[in-house]
Amino acid sequence: MERKPKRPAERNFFTRFLRRLQTGRGQFVHVAAALPTRMLLDVDAESRLRGNERIWAGFREIELRMLAAETLPAVIEILARDLPAFFPGVHAVSVACLDPDYELTRLLELAGGTRANRSFVALRPPLSEKVSPVPLLGTFDVTSQQMLFPHAPQVLQSMASVPLVLRGELVGSLIQASADPHHFTADVATDLLEHLAAVTALCIDAAVNRARLQRDGLTDMLTQVANRRFFDRRLHEEISLWLRRGGELSCLLVDLDRFKQINDQHGHPAGDLVLQEVARTLSNGLRASDVLARYGGEEFVLLLPATTSARAAEIAERLRSAIASLAFTPVHATHIRVTASFGLASLDGGQRATLEDPGLWLLRRADRALYAAKAHGRNCVMVVGDAEVDAPVSPVTRPVNAL
Repeated sequence: MERKPKRPAERNFFTRFLRRLQTGRGQFVHVAAALPTRMLLDVDAESRLRGNERIWAGFREIELRMLAAETLPAVIEILARDLPAFFPGVHAVSVACLDPDYELTRLLELAGGTRANRSFVALRPPLSEKVSPVPLLGTFDVTSQQMLFPHAPQVLQSMASVPLVLRGELVGSLIQASADPHHFTADVATDLLEHLAAVTALCIDAAVNRARLQRDGLTDMLTQVANRRFFDRRLHEEISLWLRRGGELSCLLVDLDRFKQINDQHGHPAGDLVLQEVARTLSNGLRASDVLARYGGEEFVLLLPATTSARAAEIAERLRSAIASLAFTPVHATHIRVTASFGLASLDGGQRATLEDPGLWLLRRADRALYAAKAHGRNCVMVVGDAEVDAPVSPVTRPVNAL
Protein backbone atom coordinates (compact mmCIF):
# COMPACT_ATOMS: atom_id res chain seq x y z
CA MET A 1 0.00 0.00 0.00
CA GLU A 2 1.33 3.35 -0.93
CA ARG A 3 1.99 5.51 2.10
CA LYS A 4 0.48 8.96 1.90
CA PRO A 5 2.83 11.84 2.61
CA LYS A 6 2.25 13.60 5.91
CA ARG A 7 0.31 16.78 5.73
CA PRO A 8 2.17 19.94 6.77
CA ALA A 9 -0.01 20.27 9.86
CA GLU A 10 1.24 16.92 11.20
CA ARG A 11 4.93 17.67 10.99
CA ASN A 12 5.44 18.85 14.52
CA PHE A 13 3.74 19.63 17.76
CA PHE A 14 3.69 23.37 17.23
CA THR A 15 1.76 23.01 14.00
CA ARG A 16 -0.80 20.69 15.58
CA PHE A 17 -1.14 23.05 18.51
CA LEU A 18 -1.71 26.06 16.31
CA ARG A 19 -4.34 24.25 14.21
CA ARG A 20 -6.47 24.04 17.32
CA LEU A 21 -6.68 27.82 17.23
CA GLN A 22 -8.74 27.67 14.01
CA THR A 23 -12.27 29.03 14.03
CA GLY A 24 -15.32 27.00 13.12
CA ARG A 25 -15.15 28.40 9.59
CA GLY A 26 -11.70 26.88 9.10
CA GLN A 27 -9.97 30.25 9.02
CA PHE A 28 -7.08 31.15 11.27
CA VAL A 29 -7.51 34.00 13.71
CA HIS A 30 -4.26 35.73 14.65
CA VAL A 31 -3.38 36.00 18.34
CA ALA A 32 -3.09 39.39 19.99
CA ALA A 33 0.50 40.16 19.13
CA ALA A 34 0.35 38.79 15.55
CA LEU A 35 0.30 40.71 12.32
CA PRO A 36 -2.93 42.55 11.47
CA THR A 37 -5.80 40.28 10.36
CA ARG A 38 -6.15 41.84 6.92
CA MET A 39 -2.55 40.80 6.13
CA LEU A 40 -3.05 37.24 7.35
CA LEU A 41 -6.06 36.79 5.12
CA ASP A 42 -3.92 37.58 2.06
CA VAL A 43 -1.60 34.59 2.48
CA ASP A 44 -2.21 30.88 2.04
CA ALA A 45 -2.78 28.38 4.84
CA GLU A 46 0.85 27.22 4.96
CA SER A 47 2.08 30.79 5.35
CA ARG A 48 -0.45 31.31 8.11
CA LEU A 49 0.90 28.24 9.88
CA ARG A 50 4.48 29.45 9.64
CA GLY A 51 3.47 32.92 10.83
CA ASN A 52 1.65 31.53 13.83
CA GLU A 53 4.58 29.26 14.65
CA ARG A 54 6.82 32.32 14.73
CA ILE A 55 4.33 34.00 17.04
CA TRP A 56 4.28 30.98 19.34
CA ALA A 57 8.09 30.85 19.32
CA GLY A 58 8.22 34.56 20.23
CA PHE A 59 5.93 34.08 23.19
CA ARG A 60 7.90 31.04 24.29
CA GLU A 61 11.20 32.92 24.15
CA ILE A 62 9.78 35.77 26.24
CA GLU A 63 8.46 33.30 28.81
CA LEU A 64 11.83 31.56 29.07
CA ARG A 65 13.56 34.89 29.61
CA MET A 66 11.09 35.83 32.35
CA LEU A 67 11.55 32.48 34.07
CA ALA A 68 15.32 33.12 34.16
CA ALA A 69 14.88 36.63 35.60
CA GLU A 70 15.57 37.01 39.32
CA THR A 71 14.17 40.45 40.12
CA LEU A 72 10.87 42.23 39.64
CA PRO A 73 12.41 44.99 37.46
CA ALA A 74 13.97 42.30 35.24
CA VAL A 75 10.62 40.56 34.70
CA ILE A 76 8.84 43.79 33.78
CA GLU A 77 11.70 45.02 31.61
CA ILE A 78 11.64 41.81 29.56
CA LEU A 79 7.95 42.31 28.81
CA ALA A 80 8.37 46.01 28.03
CA ARG A 81 11.37 45.44 25.77
CA ASP A 82 10.74 42.10 24.11
CA LEU A 83 7.04 42.18 23.25
CA PRO A 84 7.47 45.19 20.93
CA ALA A 85 10.74 43.70 19.63
CA PHE A 86 9.20 40.34 18.72
CA PHE A 87 5.86 41.76 17.57
CA PRO A 88 6.18 45.09 15.69
CA GLY A 89 2.45 45.78 15.99
CA VAL A 90 2.83 46.16 19.76
CA HIS A 91 3.96 49.68 20.65
CA ALA A 92 3.65 49.75 24.45
CA VAL A 93 3.37 47.32 27.36
CA SER A 94 2.07 47.96 30.84
CA VAL A 95 2.04 45.68 33.89
CA ALA A 96 -0.70 46.90 36.22
CA CYS A 97 -0.61 45.25 39.65
CA LEU A 98 -2.64 45.60 42.82
CA ASP A 99 -0.23 47.24 45.25
CA PRO A 100 -2.21 48.54 48.25
CA ASP A 101 0.81 48.47 50.60
CA TYR A 102 3.27 50.01 48.08
CA GLU A 103 5.47 46.91 48.35
CA LEU A 104 5.98 46.44 44.61
CA THR A 105 6.49 50.16 44.14
CA ARG A 106 9.23 50.21 46.79
CA LEU A 107 10.94 47.15 45.29
CA LEU A 108 11.11 48.86 41.90
CA GLU A 109 12.35 52.14 43.37
CA LEU A 110 15.08 50.38 45.36
CA ALA A 111 16.21 48.39 42.34
CA GLY A 112 16.26 51.46 40.11
CA GLY A 113 14.85 49.77 36.99
CA THR A 114 14.07 52.78 34.76
CA ARG A 115 12.29 50.92 31.96
CA ALA A 116 10.47 48.76 34.49
CA ASN A 117 9.29 51.81 36.42
CA ARG A 118 7.85 53.33 33.24
CA SER A 119 5.97 50.13 32.42
CA PHE A 120 4.64 49.42 35.93
CA VAL A 121 1.31 50.79 37.15
CA ALA A 122 0.41 50.43 40.83
CA LEU A 123 -3.30 49.88 41.28
CA ARG A 124 -4.90 51.10 44.48
CA PRO A 125 -8.52 51.97 45.27
CA PRO A 126 -10.50 53.13 43.38
CA LEU A 127 -8.43 52.10 40.33
CA SER A 128 -8.02 48.55 41.67
CA GLU A 129 -11.79 48.05 41.34
CA LYS A 130 -11.52 48.45 37.55
CA VAL A 131 -9.31 45.39 36.97
CA SER A 132 -11.20 43.01 34.68
CA PRO A 133 -11.28 39.27 35.51
CA VAL A 134 -11.60 38.44 31.78
CA PRO A 135 -9.56 39.47 28.72
CA LEU A 136 -10.58 42.77 27.14
CA LEU A 137 -9.62 43.70 23.58
CA GLY A 138 -10.48 46.71 21.48
CA THR A 139 -10.09 50.48 21.39
CA PHE A 140 -9.57 52.63 24.46
CA ASP A 141 -9.77 56.31 25.28
CA VAL A 142 -7.20 58.96 26.13
CA THR A 143 -7.95 58.75 29.86
CA SER A 144 -7.11 55.05 29.90
CA GLN A 145 -3.88 55.70 28.00
CA GLN A 146 -2.83 58.37 30.49
CA MET A 147 -3.47 55.99 33.39
CA LEU A 148 -1.99 52.78 31.93
CA PHE A 149 0.68 54.20 29.58
CA PRO A 150 1.72 57.58 31.03
CA HIS A 151 5.12 57.45 29.26
CA ALA A 152 3.93 56.32 25.82
CA PRO A 153 5.53 58.52 23.13
CA GLN A 154 2.61 58.12 20.70
CA VAL A 155 -1.17 57.91 20.65
CA LEU A 156 -2.35 54.35 21.29
CA GLN A 157 -5.65 53.29 19.76
CA SER A 158 -6.17 49.61 20.58
CA MET A 159 -5.19 47.33 23.41
CA ALA A 160 -5.38 43.83 24.82
CA SER A 161 -5.76 43.56 28.59
CA VAL A 162 -5.41 40.09 30.12
CA PRO A 163 -5.88 39.40 33.85
CA LEU A 164 -2.98 38.33 36.05
CA VAL A 165 -4.25 35.59 38.34
CA LEU A 166 -2.26 34.07 41.18
CA ARG A 167 -3.52 31.20 43.32
CA GLY A 168 -7.03 31.90 42.13
CA GLU A 169 -6.93 35.61 42.99
CA LEU A 170 -6.91 38.51 40.55
CA VAL A 171 -3.69 40.50 41.13
CA GLY A 172 -3.56 42.77 38.08
CA SER A 173 -3.46 42.95 34.30
CA LEU A 174 -0.91 42.53 31.53
CA ILE A 175 -1.73 45.14 28.90
CA GLN A 176 -0.39 45.53 25.37
CA ALA A 177 -1.27 48.50 23.20
CA SER A 178 -0.89 49.47 19.57
CA ALA A 179 -1.06 52.66 17.56
CA ASP A 180 -3.05 50.66 14.99
CA PRO A 181 -6.78 50.79 15.89
CA HIS A 182 -7.30 47.44 14.15
CA HIS A 183 -4.46 45.52 15.75
CA PHE A 184 -6.36 44.41 18.84
CA THR A 185 -9.99 43.63 18.06
CA ALA A 186 -12.68 41.71 19.89
CA ASP A 187 -12.47 38.68 17.56
CA VAL A 188 -8.78 38.02 18.30
CA ALA A 189 -7.92 34.72 19.98
CA THR A 190 -6.32 35.21 23.41
CA ASP A 191 -4.99 31.70 24.16
CA LEU A 192 -1.32 32.63 24.01
CA LEU A 193 -1.83 35.97 25.71
CA GLU A 194 -3.56 34.26 28.63
CA HIS A 195 -0.74 31.74 28.87
CA LEU A 196 1.80 34.58 28.87
CA ALA A 197 -0.17 36.36 31.60
CA ALA A 198 -0.19 33.18 33.72
CA VAL A 199 3.60 32.87 33.40
CA THR A 200 3.98 36.60 34.14
CA ALA A 201 2.00 36.29 37.37
CA LEU A 202 4.14 33.36 38.50
CA CYS A 203 7.40 35.17 37.66
CA ILE A 204 6.32 38.34 39.48
CA ASP A 205 5.37 36.28 42.54
CA ALA A 206 8.72 34.45 42.51
CA ALA A 207 10.68 37.70 42.14
CA VAL A 208 8.78 39.36 45.00
CA ASN A 209 9.32 36.31 47.24
CA ARG A 210 13.05 36.37 46.52
CA ALA A 211 13.15 40.07 47.38
CA ARG A 212 11.24 39.40 50.61
CA LEU A 213 13.68 36.70 51.65
CA GLN A 214 16.61 39.00 50.99
CA ARG A 215 14.91 41.90 52.74
CA ASP A 216 13.92 39.83 55.76
CA GLY A 217 17.44 38.48 56.09
CA LEU A 218 19.16 41.86 55.80
CA THR A 219 16.52 44.32 57.01
CA ASP A 220 15.38 45.23 60.50
CA MET A 221 11.67 44.49 60.37
CA LEU A 222 10.61 47.20 62.82
CA THR A 223 12.44 50.17 61.32
CA GLN A 224 12.82 48.88 57.71
CA VAL A 225 16.46 49.95 57.60
CA ALA A 226 19.38 47.55 57.20
CA ASN A 227 20.22 45.22 60.06
CA ARG A 228 23.61 44.56 61.62
CA ARG A 229 24.26 41.61 59.34
CA PHE A 230 23.94 43.83 56.28
CA PHE A 231 26.04 46.56 57.89
CA ASP A 232 28.87 44.13 58.67
CA ARG A 233 28.87 43.04 55.03
CA ARG A 234 28.94 46.61 53.71
CA LEU A 235 31.61 47.62 56.21
CA HIS A 236 33.82 44.82 54.91
CA GLU A 237 33.23 45.99 51.32
CA GLU A 238 33.97 49.63 52.10
CA ILE A 239 37.10 48.79 54.09
CA SER A 240 38.38 46.69 51.16
CA LEU A 241 37.75 49.63 48.82
CA TRP A 242 39.42 52.05 51.24
CA LEU A 243 42.50 49.83 51.48
CA ARG A 244 42.83 49.89 47.67
CA ARG A 245 42.04 53.52 46.99
CA GLY A 246 42.58 55.45 50.21
CA GLY A 247 40.48 58.54 50.80
CA GLU A 248 38.23 59.04 53.83
CA LEU A 249 35.68 56.79 55.50
CA SER A 250 33.58 57.96 58.44
CA CYS A 251 31.33 56.14 60.88
CA LEU A 252 28.61 57.47 63.18
CA LEU A 253 27.20 55.54 66.12
CA VAL A 254 23.86 56.94 67.29
CA ASP A 255 22.19 56.05 70.56
CA LEU A 256 18.81 57.37 71.72
CA ASP A 257 19.04 59.04 75.10
CA ARG A 258 17.13 57.51 78.03
CA PHE A 259 15.16 55.28 75.68
CA LYS A 260 14.35 52.80 78.45
CA GLN A 261 12.32 55.50 80.19
CA ILE A 262 10.13 55.83 77.09
CA ASN A 263 9.35 52.11 77.14
CA ASP A 264 8.80 52.10 80.90
CA GLN A 265 6.58 55.20 81.02
CA HIS A 266 4.68 54.96 77.73
CA GLY A 267 4.90 51.31 76.74
CA HIS A 268 6.76 49.41 74.04
CA PRO A 269 4.37 50.44 71.21
CA ALA A 270 5.38 54.05 71.90
CA GLY A 271 9.03 53.00 71.91
CA ASP A 272 8.57 51.23 68.59
CA LEU A 273 7.03 54.37 67.09
CA VAL A 274 10.02 56.43 68.26
CA LEU A 275 12.48 53.96 66.71
CA GLN A 276 10.62 54.02 63.39
CA GLU A 277 10.50 57.82 63.23
CA VAL A 278 14.15 58.16 64.22
CA ALA A 279 15.13 55.66 61.50
CA ARG A 280 13.22 57.71 58.92
CA THR A 281 14.89 60.90 60.15
CA LEU A 282 18.37 59.38 59.96
CA SER A 283 17.73 58.17 56.40
CA ASN A 284 16.76 61.61 55.10
CA GLY A 285 19.37 63.09 52.79
CA LEU A 286 21.67 60.09 52.72
CA ARG A 287 23.48 59.24 49.48
CA ALA A 288 23.04 55.90 47.73
CA SER A 289 26.53 54.88 48.88
CA ASP A 290 25.82 55.65 52.56
CA VAL A 291 24.69 52.86 54.87
CA LEU A 292 22.19 53.21 57.70
CA ALA A 293 21.55 50.21 59.93
CA ARG A 294 19.95 49.40 63.23
CA TYR A 295 22.90 48.24 65.26
CA GLY A 296 20.91 46.86 68.19
CA GLY A 297 18.21 48.02 70.58
CA GLU A 298 18.01 51.81 70.37
CA GLU A 299 21.38 52.15 68.63
CA PHE A 300 21.92 52.97 64.95
CA VAL A 301 25.07 53.15 62.84
CA LEU A 302 25.86 55.16 59.71
CA LEU A 303 28.75 54.44 57.37
CA LEU A 304 29.72 57.41 55.20
CA PRO A 305 32.18 56.56 52.40
CA ALA A 306 34.33 59.34 50.92
CA THR A 307 33.40 61.62 53.83
CA THR A 308 35.90 63.56 55.90
CA SER A 309 35.60 63.81 59.66
CA ALA A 310 34.65 67.49 59.39
CA ARG A 311 31.89 66.77 56.89
CA ALA A 312 30.67 63.80 58.94
CA ALA A 313 30.49 66.08 62.01
CA GLU A 314 28.24 68.48 60.07
CA ILE A 315 26.00 65.59 59.00
CA ALA A 316 25.87 64.31 62.58
CA GLU A 317 24.87 67.72 63.89
CA ARG A 318 22.11 68.06 61.29
CA LEU A 319 20.73 64.66 62.23
CA ARG A 320 21.04 65.35 65.96
CA SER A 321 19.06 68.56 65.57
CA ALA A 322 16.41 66.84 63.43
CA ILE A 323 15.90 64.11 66.02
CA ALA A 324 15.66 66.65 68.84
CA SER A 325 12.90 68.41 66.86
CA LEU A 326 10.74 65.30 66.64
CA ALA A 327 7.59 65.22 68.74
CA PHE A 328 5.44 62.18 69.46
CA THR A 329 1.99 61.86 70.95
CA PRO A 330 1.15 58.13 70.95
CA VAL A 331 -2.36 56.97 71.77
CA HIS A 332 -3.03 57.10 75.54
CA ALA A 333 0.35 58.75 76.14
CA THR A 334 1.62 62.18 76.95
CA HIS A 335 3.81 64.27 74.71
CA ILE A 336 7.18 62.58 74.06
CA ARG A 337 10.43 64.17 72.98
CA VAL A 338 13.59 62.26 72.19
CA THR A 339 17.26 63.14 71.79
CA ALA A 340 20.27 61.18 70.58
CA SER A 341 24.00 61.10 71.24
CA PHE A 342 26.49 60.69 68.39
CA GLY A 343 29.95 59.16 68.36
CA LEU A 344 32.09 59.85 65.28
CA ALA A 345 35.28 58.22 64.03
CA SER A 346 37.03 58.47 60.66
CA LEU A 347 39.72 56.78 58.61
CA ASP A 348 42.00 58.61 56.19
CA GLY A 349 44.30 57.24 53.54
CA GLY A 350 47.43 57.74 55.61
CA GLN A 351 46.33 55.07 58.08
CA ARG A 352 46.21 52.20 55.59
CA ALA A 353 49.67 50.90 56.47
CA THR A 354 49.26 51.28 60.23
CA LEU A 355 46.02 49.47 61.08
CA GLU A 356 45.74 45.72 61.31
CA ASP A 357 41.90 45.69 61.28
CA PRO A 358 40.60 49.09 60.08
CA GLY A 359 36.92 48.11 60.37
CA LEU A 360 37.21 47.02 63.99
CA TRP A 361 39.32 50.10 64.76
CA LEU A 362 36.69 52.39 63.24
CA LEU A 363 33.83 50.86 65.23
CA ARG A 364 35.75 50.88 68.50
CA ARG A 365 36.70 54.53 68.06
CA ALA A 366 33.11 55.50 67.23
CA ASP A 367 31.89 53.56 70.28
CA ARG A 368 34.45 55.35 72.46
CA ALA A 369 33.22 58.70 71.13
CA LEU A 370 29.60 57.71 71.78
CA TYR A 371 30.43 56.78 75.38
CA ALA A 372 32.04 60.19 75.79
CA ALA A 373 28.94 61.90 74.34
CA LYS A 374 26.84 60.21 76.97
CA ALA A 375 29.24 61.30 79.70
CA HIS A 376 29.30 64.84 78.28
CA GLY A 377 25.58 65.27 78.94
CA ARG A 378 23.93 63.48 75.96
CA ASN A 379 22.30 65.11 72.91
CA CYS A 380 25.68 66.04 71.41
CA VAL A 381 28.28 64.92 68.86
CA MET A 382 31.72 63.71 69.96
CA VAL A 383 34.70 63.03 67.70
CA VAL A 384 37.70 60.86 68.43
CA GLY A 385 41.12 62.40 68.06
CA ASP A 386 44.67 61.29 68.87
CA ALA A 387 48.26 62.29 68.39
CA GLU A 388 48.23 61.17 64.76
CA VAL A 389 44.93 62.67 63.67
CA ASP A 390 43.73 66.03 64.97
CA ALA A 391 40.08 66.18 66.03
CA PRO A 392 38.25 68.64 63.76
CA VAL A 393 35.80 71.08 65.27
CA SER A 394 32.88 71.90 62.99
CA PRO A 395 31.43 75.38 63.50
CA VAL A 396 27.89 74.00 63.44
CA THR A 397 28.57 71.16 65.85
CA ARG A 398 27.96 71.35 69.56
CA PRO A 399 31.25 71.15 71.51
CA VAL A 400 33.24 68.44 69.75
CA ASN A 401 35.89 67.07 72.04
CA ALA A 402 39.08 65.20 71.23
CA LEU A 403 39.46 62.10 73.37
